[in-house]
Amino acid sequence: MKKIIAAALSILIAISCCCIDVSAAEKNDDPIVLISGFLCSQLYLEYGTENEEKLWLLEMDRVTGRISDDLPRFLKTLAGAFVGKTDEFGETLGEGAQAIFEKLRFNPDGTSAYNVSHYPNNPAISNIEYMLANGQEENMYEVNFCKYLSGLYNPSEIFMFQYDSRLDAITLAEQLNEFINDIKDYTGSDKVRIFSLSFGGLISSTYLYLYGDSSVSKYITSVPAIGGTDIPDKLLRGNIDFPISDIALFFETVLAGEGDVARWFENAELESINDIISSASDGIMSALKYWGSIWSLCTVDLYDELKKDFLDPVESKELIEKTDKIHYEIMPAIPDVLRKAQSNGIDVAILCSTGSELALGGDLNGDVVLPAYAVSGATCAPLGMRFSDGYAGIKTTCSNPEHNHVSPSMEVDASSAYLPENTWFVDGQYHGQYYYEEYTRSLVTKLLLTNEIKDIYSNPDYPQFEYSKHASRSIHIKFNESGTGYLSSEDSKLIVENLTTDRDIKIFAIDANGIDLTFDIGGIGTLEAGDKAEIPFSGDIPKSGAVAAEITVSYIEIGSLNPLCVTDFDIMIDNGDAEGAAGFVEKGFKSRLENALPAWLYNLVSKPFFRQTVEFIYNTVSVLFD
Repeated sequence: MKKIIAAALSILIAISCCCIDVSAAEKNDDPIVLISGFLCSQLYLEYGTENEEKLWLLEMDRVTGRISDDLPRFLKTLAGAFVGKTDEFGETLGEGAQAIFEKLRFNPDGTSAYNVSHYPNNPAISNIEYMLANGQEENMYEVNFCKYLSGLYNPSEIFMFQYDSRLDAITLAEQLNEFINDIKDYTGSDKVRIFSLSFGGLISSTYLYLYGDSSVSKYITSVPAIGGTDIPDKLLRGNIDFPISDIALFFETVLAGEGDVARWFENAELESINDIISSASDGIMSALKYWGSIWSLCTVDLYDELKKDFLDPVESKELIEKTDKIHYEIMPAIPDVLRKAQSNGIDVAILCSTGSELALGGDLNGDVVLPAYAVSGATCAPLGMRFSDGYAGIKTTCSNPEHNHVSPSMEVDASSAYLPENTWFVDGQYHGQYYYEEYTRSLVTKLLLTNEIKDIYSNPDYPQFEYSKHASRSIHIKFNESGTGYLSSEDSKLIVENLTTDRDIKIFAIDANGIDLTFDIGGIGTLEAGDKAEIPFSGDIPKSGAVAAEITVSYIEIGSLNPLCVTDFDIMIDNGDAEGAAGFVEKGFKSRLENALPAWLYNLVSKPFFRQTVEFIYNTVSVLFD
């Protein structure tokens, strides 16, 4: 429940965060420092005293208590929202949030208005072994990953950095430096390994900038906020376009769901939610406006205008001085800092999630919380667009003509990334969900605990680009000889995998768009959870490179509340040299159903869940009679 509440409220604030065998690989025995994301550490008022009060992670009784304090107004404005009067309900929520977060409020200079602190950063009591043995799970973040990791490595050598998520990245980097020095003294080690997540990635990268890399042997970071996000801008300005389908599926992954509910929201548009959040944003931001972290997380290109519009240069002088340094000095230097660490022999790796709209809308390709371009440095097409057929890559960081750093969806070009050879991308994975997919959980563990993987070419099981393998995605596909998402003349079969944990899947139709392929599904039986099927296909594969195509799979997920499923997979024909074309085109292909129906009728059936059902039936019948 703690993780669910944390995830839900973290997004609210942001919009108004299989075992593997490591014995065979050479190990690194340096202690590990875990630095988690925004709002993951517990915060307390008057910590360690008789007046101690937990402020965050937020307990639900504080929320329900606030509602009951003003129940008549809450019910009145809620009723109004059902008949279109959303502003008053949004204002009620905003004022409620302001009251709930009052004791987390910062002064205009970027200091806390109340005596707030967290569990101590003392190596003797902040290692996983001690915390698990002494009932401190409440003060642990990423608990599932910590328990998993403690089964693979000595838990007394794994340390959790606790921090006040309201503070700016420079102040937190200073605290991290002290903690790392304490760990070195406590363990007798000269170096540590760092694994950081999200805002923790900005904190740890700021640490490397300010204090150097001499105390670090490995630096692994998942969806690091090293380039910021546009969410603070949209939140401060109340410019909200709530992507309900992405948010629904995000929470389904947090709950380890398997596609039961989120598909019903596909293509859904709930304008009233946008209006409510926009109306609530003023009240929410009155409590969060001066948090140093909010200002640290602005993207560089938006920072100046936001500072001019929302910070007083006199009242917020101290806050501005630190966030100026972050945006004018540190963020622009981080790519060089990471490359310098590599040149000093440090293993550096970045994981980036793509394919989703950000929490407040817009056209940035990201993971609901962070845009992919800011996490990785890669060139990204606007959301809903892709590179033109024949696109060969911008090649500003990696100019090797033999390297293909363009994603199968043709939305991401990693040849301009901070670290093209050491950045992994997962299409459709949501922010911070690395642990809940075997692929990324295994990759993170190998990167952190062994010296087996040095770059994206080290192990074909961990390609630079991969589709999400979370159970909520239900199925995964790849061709038998090419990397995931790519198709060449070497391929002769399509491999379909059931990603669910306890459901059977029956495939009824497979269709190709953008390329003439026919799939022989006649011999496929029911795929049990975890099973794979190899499906032969025939057709001509063009002798060309960087050409977009799409594979559509129609199947029944037996036992699901939403069993009739249609899933589209972007693929790239990689069967020759790319032409070097530039520009963007609209992403995606028309479905069989869309091609067959008049526009007015297709629009009528293109509703959540109903469209999936109609399209499943149509695809199945069409393939049977092809």
